[in-house]
Amino acid sequence: MASQASNNPGQLAAAGQVIGRAIVGLGALRVLLYGLSVFAIVAAPGAETPVVYEGFGFFRTIILPTLAPLFLVGLVFDSLMSKVVMGDADEPGRRRLRLIIRANLGLGLVLLLVWLPFFMSIGDRASPAFLGG
Repeated sequence: MASQASNNPGQLAAAGQVIGRAIVGLGALRVLLYGLSVFAIVAAPGAETPVVYEGFGFFRTIILPTLAPLFLVGLVFDSLMSKVVMGDADEPGRRRLRLIIRANLGLGLVLLLVWLPFFMSIGDRASPAFLGG
């Protein structure tokens, strides 16, 4: 038990270095886009969530629904540009860009699937029956 505790700080430091290198390899803007996209996935409101005009509910039901499609477009555009840059890259660069494209498209698909029910319910709310007409 004591030997595990003494090895643990070294393992944590090694893991931190690996994560740090991965973040540097991805780039600051891509990491920011991934982080914001994951936040948009986690904070996505449900399909029948009423609109809230104050507090964090305002952010979830007014602000975040305007930002989530922008994050999706950013992920798709980053994939497109990575594919363009891949033409001039060497083999390690191509492997890195393929991984980035897969990560972008995978995260974009999850973002789309999580937000689709909310956006579909907006169409139901704007129907004449909903508006009382």
